[in-house]
Amino acid sequence: MQTTTPRRPQGFTLIEMMMALAALAILVSLAAPAFGSLIESTEAATSRNALRTALATARTFAAGKSAHVVVCPSADQQYCGRTTQWQHGWIIFIDADRDAQRSPDEDLLGASQALPEGVAIVSTAGRTRVNYRPDGSATGSNVTFTICDKRGADAATTLVINNAGRVRPGKPSPAAAASCVSVLDAPRA
Repeated sequence: MQTTTPRRPQGFTLIEMMMALAALAILVSLAAPAFGSLIESTEAATSRNALRTALATARTFAAGKSAHVVVCPSADQQYCGRTTQWQHGWIIFIDADRDAQRSPDEDLLGASQALPEGVAIVSTAGRTRVNYRPDGSATGSNVTFTICDKRGADAATTLVINNAGRVRPGKPSPAAAASCVSVLDAPRA
């Protein structure tokens, strides 16, 4: 006579499933803050790189075409705003009449839409645009862009444009970083 062992039912019991879901919920709650910080870091880096690319495009075009080119903040992606806050977007245009304001007949070379919520870019006080000369140099004194996000002032970075028009990364002063973070608390236009 042959003996067979009874088959154990396959699958999960309700208690086993509840334990697995509880363990999963604990893991998700531990990983969520780190994932949120990763997203904020990526959005800030992407925004910084987009601005750096716009500045390089303007400088290259100015030197390559022997033209005056301006990069300025713009919420409507058509005309310059009179602000040091760049998170609402910016434009690049040929400044044929050299007045640092875009006229309808001046060519628009590029435009950026508003940055993701929670990212801010603030330029040096009083610097509401970057003017590139036909040789690729920038007019005025150095301008610093402080880029920050919801992670706070310690995570802020900068892009600095020197008089030769070159862009370099850097670390903001505590006051500049705090000023940038304060923009995050202001309502968006």
